[in-house]
Amino acid sequence: MGALDGRTALVTGGGRGLGAAVAAELAAHGAHVGVLSRTADDVRRVAAEIGGTALVADVADRDRLSSVLQRFGEADVVVANAGVVWPLGTFAGVDLAEWEAAVEVNLFGAVRVVRAFVPGMVARGYGRIVTISSGAANPPGMPSANAYSASKAALDMATLHLARELSGTGVTANAVRPGVVDTDMQTFMRGHPADVVGVEFYERFHGLHERGELVAPSTAAAFVVGVVLGDGNGEVLDIRTSR
Repeated sequence: MGALDGRTALVTGGGRGLGAAVAAELAAHGAHVGVLSRTADDVRRVAAEIGGTALVADVADRDRLSSVLQRFGEADVVVANAGVVWPLGTFAGVDLAEWEAAVEVNLFGAVRVVRAFVPGMVARGYGRIVTISSGAANPPGMPSANAYSASKAALDMATLHLARELSGTGVTANAVRPGVVDTDMQTFMRGHPADVVGVEFYERFHGLHERGELVAPSTAAAFVVGVVLGDGNGEVLDIRTSR
């Protein structure tokens, strides 16, 4: 018997990397998992591998997302993982439209997904909400990733406010900082030269990769699902300090 037998879960950004690993971990604990991503091939592959449901949508596309979530139905567990780290560069130098688009994904996309399921969770007296945060949410943030840092800080605060409102309902909300996970996002970040992202950013992330210090997706996923299985509420949990 799995701890999540009979439960339904949804993971956004589930087509690859951490999201795919979280989806697999939830399925291993017995949940039926809706795997949501904007990349159809990826999400269908992951869903097929874990016996889940493929949901093709961009969390920034309000109408498409709403339609897909309505067809999926209710969820007992939501892991809001979809996120982007671009644009990289100086605050005044990056394209403003890209800055706004990143916040649309990282903050508003997560908020839309969570809000879609909270009423049903409260009505049933059970729910687990996890938003994927980052150490970049803490001052001074991640150098050269202003939109990412700002949106993750805002998501933390939204999660904490929600958790307080949900106290006593059987529904919990927590934010998880999974560390620097070895995913395509890290590959993207290392692909930018120092004169674009700055020497500090360049040396930090190249150094983590070269020293083998990136967190494996499966390790981070086990940490995320551990939070799902727990009873904590209103916490910001960091894998680096929780081991």
